[in-house]
Amino acid sequence: MINEIVYPEIENIEDSYESVAVLSGNVGRILSASELYKTKNAQYILLSKENRLIESDVLGSKPVLVYEYYAEVFVRNGINRNNIILFGDNKSTYDEILSLSKILKDKSSKILLITDLYHISRVQKIISHFNLSNKIDLYAADVNQNKKFTKRLLQHYVLEYAKMLNFYLTLMNMNVIKFN
Repeated sequence: MINEIVYPEIENIEDSYESVAVLSGNVGRILSASELYKTKNAQYILLSKENRLIESDVLGSKPVLVYEYYAEVFVRNGINRNNIILFGDNKSTYDEILSLSKILKDKSSKILLITDLYHISRVQKIISHFNLSNKIDLYAADVNQNKKFTKRLLQHYVLEYAKMLNFYLTLMNMNVIKFN
């Protein structure tokens, strides 16, 4: 399972998408999504509506909601606020994919989903759980641009491993999967 997290398999992405979706987590995903929105000729940004408060030097000293901060970063990167669609009331990756499944239920076109490389493997499992593999392509934002194995990167991998185990245990409790 660690190998899947560190070296996930990512399929090629298409030349254009109607929408680029971004999971909350860090501003690097937002910056990657801003660029891909433009290069993939997308019409919309689908932004996870995470209601967690953060401190922001960019928006002033008062705490702001994560999605409001991310929306402001998109606008500062040239994306029209009217082209940003908020989705869900999300507290986890599972919630985010569940919310996207409701949006994508009646759509025939694929979306491009932006997350981090260390996060891809679990996202793939959750996408598969909701039978969305044919509706979502994945793109990994580069959080390790200097290609060094750092303490922070190791923390990401260990946390993802724990979250992957939690995902499997949750499915077992829901009697969705069984291990012998």
